[in-house]
Amino acid sequence: MGNDLENRLCGGILLTLLLRARKQRTGARKNASGEKDGLSDNQLFCGLIRVAFPSFTPPAGRSFATYTSDYKACRLSSNEYLPFNNSELLDRFDNEMKNNYETVLLRMNGFVKEFLNADELGNWLVRALLETIKKDPSTTEGIFYIDSEQSGICRDDMLGMQSFYLSEFLLGIWHYILMSRRDNKIGSETYEIWHKPAASAKGKRVFISDIGKNWRSIVVKPIRELPAYETAVDDDDRYDVSEGKVPVILPGAPIAPELTGDAPWILIDRDLLPGGVNADDYLANAYDKYSKVKTLLYIDSPLEFYEFYVCNDLSQKINIRKSTYQTKIIKNITIKTLRECSNFVLITGTGGLGKSMMMHHLLLDAVNSYDDLELIPIFISLKDYSDEYSTIEEYIYEKFESLGGATEIDELIELLESGSCVLLFDGFDEITTDYRKSFEHRLELFADKYKQNMFVISSRPILGLGMLQRFTTLELCPFSKDQAVELIKKLNYRPDEPSISKRFLEELQTKLFKTHREFTQNPLLLTIMLMTFEQYAEIPSKMHVFYREAYVALSQKHDANKGAYNRVLKTGLTADQFADFFAEFCARSYRDEKFEFTDVLFDKYFNSLNERAKSPIHVTSSDFRDDLVENMCLMYYEGGKYHFTHRSFQEYFCARYFSKQKDKTLKPIGDFFENKRSRNYTDKTFSMLHDMIPEKVEEYIFEPFLASLFEECDNDDGYWTFLRKMYPVLYYETGETNSYSENEPESFLYDSIIHIYGIAASIDSSSLPCDSRFVTTEWCYLDEEYKSPDYETGDLVDVSDVPWDYSSNFGDPEVVGRNYELSVDDVLEKRDQFMDVIAMLDSDSFPIKAEYQKARLLMQRLIDSKEKTGNDLFDLFI
Repeated sequence: MGNDLENRLCGGILLTLLLRARKQRTGARKNASGEKDGLSDNQLFCGLIRVAFPSFTPPAGRSFATYTSDYKACRLSSNEYLPFNNSELLDRFDNEMKNNYETVLLRMNGFVKEFLNADELGNWLVRALLETIKKDPSTTEGIFYIDSEQSGICRDDMLGMQSFYLSEFLLGIWHYILMSRRDNKIGSETYEIWHKPAASAKGKRVFISDIGKNWRSIVVKPIRELPAYETAVDDDDRYDVSEGKVPVILPGAPIAPELTGDAPWILIDRDLLPGGVNADDYLANAYDKYSKVKTLLYIDSPLEFYEFYVCNDLSQKINIRKSTYQTKIIKNITIKTLRECSNFVLITGTGGLGKSMMMHHLLLDAVNSYDDLELIPIFISLKDYSDEYSTIEEYIYEKFESLGGATEIDELIELLESGSCVLLFDGFDEITTDYRKSFEHRLELFADKYKQNMFVISSRPILGLGMLQRFTTLELCPFSKDQAVELIKKLNYRPDEPSISKRFLEELQTKLFKTHREFTQNPLLLTIMLMTFEQYAEIPSKMHVFYREAYVALSQKHDANKGAYNRVLKTGLTADQFADFFAEFCARSYRDEKFEFTDVLFDKYFNSLNERAKSPIHVTSSDFRDDLVENMCLMYYEGGKYHFTHRSFQEYFCARYFSKQKDKTLKPIGDFFENKRSRNYTDKTFSMLHDMIPEKVEEYIFEPFLASLFEECDNDDGYWTFLRKMYPVLYYETGETNSYSENEPESFLYDSIIHIYGIAASIDSSSLPCDSRFVTTEWCYLDEEYKSPDYETGDLVDVSDVPWDYSSNFGDPEVVGRNYELSVDDVLEKRDQFMDVIAMLDSDSFPIKAEYQKARLLMQRLIDSKEKTGNDLFDLFI
């Protein structure tokens, strides 16, 4: 039936015929007892895809079975999981067909042996395909690569052939479809004609076509025997292609087939990964690079990483039922424990807390656990990323190739496509503002494309992190007391004077951990505390004093065998003079958001320093660089660039430089911070500047700023002008949600003022209207009976993301939480509609209104404090 009608050749029609030629399946009784035959529709489809794309991995869950059914029925051509429109993969397959045919043929041989009843149904299968092609007028100009000669044959010549090898013929048809027939939906009518409709809604369609039965007699052999190679084959290193192992698991492996009976065997290097990457060589190189690290105490030579590393815990904020959140603490961090949490992890933490060290630890852990997890770790430092790289793949390849990971970028791409990597992106916050937005966009697309890999990103908390939708945020926990003690014991500081570490440990355990938590819970600052302890009896409580004393400690030599003595600097400068040079260098580079320097860029900043003209000593850029790296340990050289030992040093010296400028320059300095392009929540520069010269900051920055702000308000609409300017949109939530945000004012200086003086408003949902007109997102839980590969039981889901088929089975889900956005301008423009909302916002009890009034009182107090109070000379000094 259906033989007199036009047919259409496409992937779905090929799959339909292959399934008709499938080996006999396991009986129902064996299936019921759990014995699987490996011949399901989706397993056969997966095997067919892997002939062309050997790294293909089907999606988890039941979705691939649905895709198989839709592809077979010609309802689906491709999607994010079916790579039939991926030009890079298609080009690679086409090139392999024409230049490395034997490799692809081995994969098709394995497919035929594993899935098809070639002896009994192979002849019919070839005849059915030939008849389909003949009745498809659109194949008239087709070229088919159906033999090992690797020269294409035209359609009419192929139709006239009398003898075929099944695997070569199927390979040529599959290649033709992928290259010339990507629109699978053209076969939908053919599929309908070939099948009888199902008897019931849950029934299966019945194949009724006599396609192939009336084609002339032909000769079909299952597989052409491949020539033997003169290569010794170890039993442990060979795999029967009929088992489908080599073509699927190790694409690109060197081939050395030989005959053992009727089955071809191939010799493989089990260390090779997709793309031909040698795992052992790369892992050895990666471990060698990252297993030793220089630190402040061990600046002259690197130390074994685990001799001094103490791993932080991580915390995760989890939304639970009953409108509450709980914090989950994750200890003993490894790749495996992170993977149990999510395949997309964002680790955030303040400066010096140990983010980069954590990323080093994760790389080393991935190397050590490779036999178990089979994930290749790639460490990707982001501090030198720029738009000069056309793709993220190109940037990663540069890092990967340097350790022997790949010789061509295509090899890396094939590895990524196989889902075999854990990608460690270190220092998202260190990407300069000019490039960060484009990187965010590229990263989102990159993560979508290679989502089967594991992603870990580290960053300080900065604006823009919320855009990384896929990523689960884990916060790096400050050190516990036990962790702080463990670090000090590991550091083995001044073994020639063990009493120093002993006394510091005693102080740490008895009082310092409580009195100086900001320092003792931070590994970097704790290390500096130890270095300064020998010289200073008291640990300072102010951050800028702490860094000042740290600089003094760094300006003196400490090592395992000597006490402290003043360093002799190449520049000939004293420690104080050197600090003045470095402070200006830090201020200028901080303004430009430069955190690393090539020789040329370093020289540019050095030559612009005003301090050079003031100095009685001629100082060269090279001497200054050498002192920074070799003597002062404030910077280090790596990868052809100079980096701050820690960015907090740049922040401290920048604040120090600003604090020494004339009073008249402080307002422009305040304006600089107000208008700074990139905003980092943990940046301490301005707060240290305030601590250094609080009265001057209040008089020359805070008071003029507040006076200008409230003058603008008074000249316009008072409190409502303030609200529109500082809090133009109010964000809040009720119930259980998976998204929340703080209401921070739009102004940096105003935010600094309200927090320094403790007048910041505390806003919660009870202060704002639960009005449906302001709802942006609604959240729900899915019924526990609903099974989906995309959701787990208990997941809190955006209502707009509820699967389309959910409501028909379970009804509309109950909304358990809502996010709101209230635009002040929108409310004021529609006063008649929002009178109740306006009344609520204008009430003296509304937290922001109360904050506004307190800020006005503060401004007046700052104005009054600088006015002369008497005639006495010393009244001027108040």
